[in-house]
Amino acid sequence: MKLLVTGGAGDIGGKVVAELRSRHDVTILDRRPSDRHPDLPLLEVNLEDPLQTKSSVRGFDVVVHLAAIPDPVSDPPDIVFRVNTMATFNLLEAVLANRIRRVVYGCSESASGFGIHNTVLKPLRIPIDERQPSWPHEAYSLSKYFGEVICEQYSRAYGIEVISLRYTWVWGGARNRPAWSKVIAEGSRGGQKDWLGAWIAVDDVAQAAGLACEFQFSDQEPRFEAFYLTARENFTELATLELLNQSWPDDSPPISNPDLYKSNPKASAFDISKAQRLLGYEPSVTIDDLAKRFEIERKPA
Repeated sequence: MKLLVTGGAGDIGGKVVAELRSRHDVTILDRRPSDRHPDLPLLEVNLEDPLQTKSSVRGFDVVVHLAAIPDPVSDPPDIVFRVNTMATFNLLEAVLANRIRRVVYGCSESASGFGIHNTVLKPLRIPIDERQPSWPHEAYSLSKYFGEVICEQYSRAYGIEVISLRYTWVWGGARNRPAWSKVIAEGSRGGQKDWLGAWIAVDDVAQAAGLACEFQFSDQEPRFEAFYLTARENFTELATLELLNQSWPDDSPPISNPDLYKSNPKASAFDISKAQRLLGYEPSVTIDDLAKRFEIERKPA
């Protein structure tokens, strides 16, 4: 297939491109060349420009849309919201105009309101699954949420196939390396960055993107699916139910799958069973794997 990866020169994008290029014809769209894949075709496009986007994004079977401001602190909130939302809208308009059949959308668990957040909201159940309503309430999470809404509604109205990947805090790339390396080295009992201890290796984001490109939809309408993606276990030193009790000591959310936490006390607070069942996703990288890969010395247990 002919694939376009927006943000393909970025931290996650570079790993996704590496996963895809062995099986597909890949082009990168970014504002700068890729240091990791300088040999691949490059479209230097500003996705905030609708005409430039529409004229450039053509001739592809699938667009993997990863281009975004990746957090709420790199720029002022209004810019984070505007850039991320407008880029996704312009891209979907280009996909529609050029009859591209599929979009894989790089979303975030933050779109749920339970990742990056300003207020601790209590989910309806644990593990958090795709039936849980999304309650985003700051610029970044709102931008990712509205991006997913745009994708879903274009799928409903125009028949575009869309897979939204709601991945958590990404470890293993260059981005935020001091933060996640510190957690690996020193341990954690949860904190401001991610109070549910949810993380995923960049390798597994790339795995999921590859699976999403090749996913076979049923005859359902609309052809839209969203998936939570995390590592198998939370990153803290606590069992997941203990971690939840830190936020809700007197009234924790109900546990919809108690057997999950009996068999694996540190199982993710986000439910990845839909991604396992439909995509074939299986987390492949553990914290121990990353410690070995980056030669991070861990404190004694």
